[in-house]
Amino acid sequence: MRVGVVGSGVLGAAVADELVRRGLSVVVCTAEESLPPVTDLAFGWLNSHGSAAEPPSGARDGDEFARSLDALRHATATSPLRDVITWTGAVSWAPTPTATARFAERAGPGVAILEPEALRQILPGLRVPPTAVAYASDEGMVEPDELRRAFLARARAGGATVVAARVDRVRARRAGGYELSGTGAALVVDRVVLACGTGLPALAEQFGEHIEVPGVPAARFVFSAPELRLDRVVSTPDFEIRPSARHGFVGAEDVVPGEPETATRARARASLSAVREAFGLPREPVLGDVTVGFRPIPAGDGVLCAPLASAPGVVALAAHPGVTLAASLALRAAEQLGNR
Repeated sequence: MRVGVVGSGVLGAAVADELVRRGLSVVVCTAEESLPPVTDLAFGWLNSHGSAAEPPSGARDGDEFARSLDALRHATATSPLRDVITWTGAVSWAPTPTATARFAERAGPGVAILEPEALRQILPGLRVPPTAVAYASDEGMVEPDELRRAFLARARAGGATVVAARVDRVRARRAGGYELSGTGAALVVDRVVLACGTGLPALAEQFGEHIEVPGVPAARFVFSAPELRLDRVVSTPDFEIRPSARHGFVGAEDVVPGEPETATRARARASLSAVREAFGLPREPVLGDVTVGFRPIPAGDGVLCAPLASAPGVVALAAHPGVTLAASLALRAAEQLGNR
C-alpha cells in the first residue's frame, strides 16, 4: 500500500516515520522549498499540563497530552531522534499564589508546588521568588525543526520519498486510490494523510467536507543573556522562555492579528525587561530575530485526526500544539489508515 502524506511539518514527518516502520510505502509532498514549515517557528515546549500563567482551557485533554509525551519518549529512543529532546521539566506561576496552587491541583500528580530549597536549585538566580511555583517534572523542550527533520530522516532511511511538490488537488480515481496534483508531477497513491495545516480545509472541500483550521499568529524570538542561568522552560504572566543550544535563549509571545512588526518587537522587549527584573540581571537581554508564524488550530478542541467520511482512505490531521502531539497522533493516523 502506498500512502501520500501531504505536508512536511512535524505531524506529517511523524506520521511518515510511523507508516514506514509499519512497512508501508510512503511519499511525502512538501511545498516548503524556500520557507520553513510552521513547525520550525514553534516555541518548542513539550507541554502536557498547560501553564499556571494562562487561563485553564476546557478543551485540553490531559490524558491525551500525557500519552503524547510517553509516545514521544518511545519514538525518540533510537537514532537519529535520540537526544533531540531535553526532558528537564518546566516551571510556571500565575499572578497570585492561590491561582498557582489551583493550577497544580487541577493538573494532578504530574505537577507539584516547589519548596523554597528545590526552587533555588531549579531556578538559581531568581531574585524575588514567587510564593508558589508549579513544577511539571515530566515536560521537556526541543528545537522543533530538529525534531521534524529527524522524523523525516528516519522515514527516508526506511524507504520514504520526499518530493518538493505543492498539492492543490486530491482526486479519487475510478480505478481506486487517489491522484495528488499541483506543482510537479501528479502522484498516484492508495491512501492519503492531509497534514498540511491551514491548507487542509481547501483540500477537504474538494470532497465536500467542511473543516476549519484557522491560522492563529504567534511570535517566537531569540535573545542572548550571558548571565542568565536557565536549563528549562519558564512560563510566567510576564514572559515565556527556554534555553537553546543554537540560539542562546528562545521566547514566545502572542500576536494581535494585523499588528505591525514594531508592536510585536516592543512586546518581546517588554518580556525581556521582565526577565531581567525577575533574575536580577546586570543588563538587558539582547533581542535577536523575531518571527511570526501562524499556528494551525482546528476548530473545537484544537486536535483533528479523523478519516474523511466522503473519501475512504483519506485522513485529516492537524493539531495545536503539534510538536507535543506529533508521536501520539501519528499512531492514531496510522491506525485509522489501517482500518480502511
